[in-house]
Amino acid sequence: MHKIISFIFLFCLICVLAGCHKEEEQKQNSEGIDLSTIPGMVTHDVSMLVSDSGKIKYNAIAPVWYRYDLDKKNPYQYFPEGLVLNQIDQQKNIVGHIQADTAYNYENTDLWHLINNVKIYNVQGERFTTNDLYWDARNHKVYSDSFIHIERNYDILEGYGFTSNDNFSEYEIRQTTGIFEVKDLERKPQDSIEAETNSSLPTPNS
Repeated sequence: MHKIISFIFLFCLICVLAGCHKEEEQKQNSEGIDLSTIPGMVTHDVSMLVSDSGKIKYNAIAPVWYRYDLDKKNPYQYFPEGLVLNQIDQQKNIVGHIQADTAYNYENTDLWHLINNVKIYNVQGERFTTNDLYWDARNHKVYSDSFIHIERNYDILEGYGFTSNDNFSEYEIRQTTGIFEVKDLERKPQDSIEAETNSSLPTPNS
């Protein structure tokens, strides 16, 4: 009889422990979900205006826009199929242009990370090309440690490492590999930026 009672007690104890373990495991699985991998919003064919200091500065165009905001500590936006940012003045004229195959925007710091085929046109008609670029929109700074190719006037500048203001009017290239005068490179006039971006660069991956 004592053996039967002991066996029943032991069986009940095992069941209780097993139940507690399962409950704890379910709790851990629930709490272990990485909220940063779950989009809170998905939008297609995006065209939106981006402001800076209360003024409209950019028109953003993207085929797909993911917003990961369930993780409140590190919300971010993701543009997996490319992004175009047309810089506009107060009359809504295009005065600059940025595009990339992939882009991230980390909302807490307003830091953009542009990846692959990053192309930039500034108001002076200069053209910048790189594969990796960071834009600190809050502090109006742009930087990269990658290879950078710049066409300006009749010169081509190349180097590794780049810093600039976010208008790309003042910049510095590190580890410059060469400056070449290209006689047959026809410089685009400043007022051709709008025509080019409207005709040949309106969408990502073009």
